[in-house]
Amino acid sequence: MLIPKYWAHYKQRFDAKTEFDNTKKQATIKRYGWSEVSQVDAVNHAKVRVANAHKQWLAGEDILRRERAEQYNQGNGIPIREQIISEQSLSSSVRSKATTHLIVTRNSYGAQVANVDNIAIVDVDNDDLLQQIYPNDYHKQGLIGTLITDKNKPSSMKLQVWGFVILFVIMASIIAWQSLSWLWLIGVMLLGTAFLWWQADKNEHSQVQINKQKYEAHLAELKPFMTELVQKRVASHPNEQFRLYETPAGFRLIAVHDLFVPSDDVVAEWFTYFHADDNYARLCQMQQCFRARLTAKPWRMNEVTENQLNKKIPANNFWFTDISIDDASLDEMDEEQYDSFEQQLSEIKMRQQWIESYDKFAKNYKSCRYVKSFGNQQMSNSSSPKAISEFIDWHDKACQMDKELPLA
Repeated sequence: MLIPKYWAHYKQRFDAKTEFDNTKKQATIKRYGWSEVSQVDAVNHAKVRVANAHKQWLAGEDILRRERAEQYNQGNGIPIREQIISEQSLSSSVRSKATTHLIVTRNSYGAQVANVDNIAIVDVDNDDLLQQIYPNDYHKQGLIGTLITDKNKPSSMKLQVWGFVILFVIMASIIAWQSLSWLWLIGVMLLGTAFLWWQADKNEHSQVQINKQKYEAHLAELKPFMTELVQKRVASHPNEQFRLYETPAGFRLIAVHDLFVPSDDVVAEWFTYFHADDNYARLCQMQQCFRARLTAKPWRMNEVTENQLNKKIPANNFWFTDISIDDASLDEMDEEQYDSFEQQLSEIKMRQQWIESYDKFAKNYKSCRYVKSFGNQQMSNSSSPKAISEFIDWHDKACQMDKELPLA
């Protein structure tokens, strides 16, 4: 798994002539660095990456000057930056002699996430399924989950607009012919505009309600659709077994018959067949592990709505700065350094307070609900690696599967 413990970023300004252009050029190059060893090693890694980028720049290559962390690591080749909460190893497989590594991290919005290297987990979003089942009703790009308006359906508003246009033309002709005051026309136009506005607002509200009812009806069809999809898979692949879970906005599948890594061909086949979330699939490949959110998303919690907890976790990039006083005495700091140090301590304290409150409130919710197991369970129990059963027991306990709690 690629989940570094230490992170840093380094930037340097360069002023030089390239091999292909005598014109003096300047460039500020910023790169991230990471390490499993120490913070110093992470800084050194960042410096090496800056130096490599500088060589490319000198050779005339078009490089990315300032590297940015992107959500779900969208093709930038940077490992995900998450705080490691705990690590453990599960029982080895007698057959493959493979050890299963499990790391729990805290993600960018504060939730706890399980990262496991060789137990396959498939994450499926409702919106991706809706696009597959109703491709004509939902956007393939843009605002997913929003019903597309039928452009071929005639609008009564258009007839009303044309009616008022004709009425205005007639009144203007009469006023010009009889030499009457134009205030009559202005008055009718204002009344007509107010009526059209009221009618449009009424129609829009009505359409929103219709779309909402239609969307909810479509959502109700997803669990039977997903169940049938898994049943067809295990019917055509009798050696496969899965556990299906329902999440607040989709489904989670865990393969329980054998160990797999994200680079296995069958995993890519599952991702495609079950319509897995593209961002999730990309992140699994990048980190070389599978992921499962264990605790609630903050914005789905009542405590956030009731202002008992902030929606966003403070100091999200806290690990980019070493705030320990072992490296530098407070007496040796100038005023600016001391103020920065104090601010960092304050942000870390706010972060820790938020985490303590979040973890307490998160016990009132669960992140998924068990639906059903598929496949030959007797064969699974007798031949599957012990690490899988250990992980399932751990996962279900961490997700509070045995409690009647709302999904979040």
